[in-house]
Amino acid sequence: MKRKLLIGLAAFALISVGWHVFEGIWDRSLFPKDSTELHSENIGVRELRKLLEENPDLQLVDVRPRGSYESAHLAGAVHAPFRGGELTIMDPAALDPEKPVLVYCDGGYRSRTAIPAFKAAGFQEIYHLHRGILSWRLRGGDYETGDGN
Repeated sequence: MKRKLLIGLAAFALISVGWHVFEGIWDRSLFPKDSTELHSENIGVRELRKLLEENPDLQLVDVRPRGSYESAHLAGAVHAPFRGGELTIMDPAALDPEKPVLVYCDGGYRSRTAIPAFKAAGFQEIYHLHRGILSWRLRGGDYETGDGN
């Protein structure tokens, strides 16, 4: 029994460390520090709170499926599901590539995969919510439910 528990804990530790290493490498490619063509940054909840206070033009974009969006989303977020490499902006008039955008999902994976689509769509200032709406809610962030209308 002890041996199985130790093996399980070792496997969990290995997977956890492996994910964090992978995520760090992925983040360096998605959010380069020395890019002159655009600004992209992975930010936490504390940085998002500050950004929301300082930047009223920040566009919030939820890239999760409809059911997830309706269950909880950041107040005022535009729903733009991302699936299979395709970004579907439900209301294209609601987003302006000239204004900064914050992209998020549940835990950060889907929104990270969507970042290249926002770059390709011409967005020049892109922020990503590290660990997604789950981290926002865990830290007491406000959210809405429903379809956003």
